[in-house]
Amino acid sequence: MGGETPIEGHLLVVWGVPEPKEEIAKLRLQHPNLKVTYKQAKVAFADPLTIARHSEEEVSDDEWLSATYIATMSYLPPPRLVPSIIKNLKFVQLTSAGVNHLAMHPLFTSTSLPIATTSGIHGPPISEWVALQILSDSHLQRTMYKWQSERNWVKAAGVSTYGFRDGVGRRVGILGYGSIGRQTARVLSAMGMDIVAYTASPRTTPESKRDTGFIVPGTLGDREGSIPIAWHSGTDKASLHSFLGADLDYVVLALPLTGSTKQILGAEEFEILGRSGAYVLNISRGESIDQDALIAALKKPLGEGGLRGAALDVATPEPLPESSELWDLENVTITPHVSAWNGRYLERTLGVLNENLEREAKGEGLVNAVDRERGY
Repeated sequence: MGGETPIEGHLLVVWGVPEPKEEIAKLRLQHPNLKVTYKQAKVAFADPLTIARHSEEEVSDDEWLSATYIATMSYLPPPRLVPSIIKNLKFVQLTSAGVNHLAMHPLFTSTSLPIATTSGIHGPPISEWVALQILSDSHLQRTMYKWQSERNWVKAAGVSTYGFRDGVGRRVGILGYGSIGRQTARVLSAMGMDIVAYTASPRTTPESKRDTGFIVPGTLGDREGSIPIAWHSGTDKASLHSFLGADLDYVVLALPLTGSTKQILGAEEFEILGRSGAYVLNISRGESIDQDALIAALKKPLGEGGLRGAALDVATPEPLPESSELWDLENVTITPHVSAWNGRYLERTLGVLNENLEREAKGEGLVNAVDRERGY
């Protein structure tokens, strides 16, 4: 890469992790005419005011203003520099799949500067996390750990009352059928599960079902959108409720956080899911769920309108306070927003960045370019 169209300018990388020296060295080798500056941010993600303060203190005005490309987790140039910086800046590459953390920044609200996400790189680890939680639920892993801690060899084989079950024929609703949802569908369908997709926009033609985003090499995702046995769409309550009422065993939230998806699941929705005793998995954002309503639904008995359980990689707020009832519910699994993390996260992030450097140099559109109207 880099041989056909020389890539020049200044790439400013601001990530809240130690410099991945080997990967950055590869980038410099691929693009010898590109100056690469790496700045280790003191924080990766935080509230907007904290990020704004650190962005001002840790990165100089000259570094911001000289950047031709910015690769960032959350730091962005001070608003006062935006009118000047857009004269030289060609695009911003995020490390995240969502953009909610910068939706109020003037680069997002007051310019048309291309901003790209890393949507696609999260699919493999998150789909494995989802499969892990479903298998843990269906094969009673929590109970197995309890029996082991008690040194208790329970004569459970053949006893139907324990509730062991496999995935064949189980129906999984995926709320948000983007790259994460598609790779999750690929993994779960391989275990015999039926996938029901839900998107805001109708996907009634082969072209509309097709995924044009980044896919990690070695994975398949669902490029053609052919895996779901049913596909629901809409932004109204009736459409959402029709999807949730499709006799779902599991519901995976894989949505970007926007104004229309905030608390998309609340008391009404959990009541519908409670009819089938569904299990909820959230790898989206904590704000996508009315957490109090979720707790109430989880405390109801199964068979009386309650949920089977929940696996939550996100919460509101984060970190989840020690006082939250969620910690003590026996039908809840909590992980600290780690479902996307793996040893190759930054390597894959640089893969998306590299592709976008190549595309921009050739005058092509960026992969994973953000649609500001949609908010993702």
